[in-house]
Amino acid sequence: MFTKFEVGRYDEIFADSSEPKSIEELHRMGFNVKPTAKGADSVNAGIDMLKRYKLHVNGSNLTKEMENYKWLEDKNGNLLNKPEDKYNHAIDALRYGVWNKLSKPNYGRYTIR
Repeated sequence: MFTKFEVGRYDEIFADSSEPKSIEELHRMGFNVKPTAKGADSVNAGIDMLKRYKLHVNGSNLTKEMENYKWLEDKNGNLLNKPEDKYNHAIDALRYGVWNKLSKPNYGRYTIR
């Protein structure tokens, strides 16, 4: 799967930290997989960081998710400060990479693909 996307064995890959078995399996296959940093309100913090940048989306899954992404509403139809937990797998992957690399200022230059 990673070779299809030209991901090398030394490229950093950030995975959902709630999946340690999957991370370990990919690590044993020789990939540089690390658990993503998570904490209180990390979803909103990651989304806020994504909003700071102009995104050039070139993938059907991510495009579809971006078009369908929604925020939860209360019973009166007011938006809440919590995203709906649907249509977000590719967005979560993007958020993990952006958060883990760009939340550290002056850490380096990056291309996130």
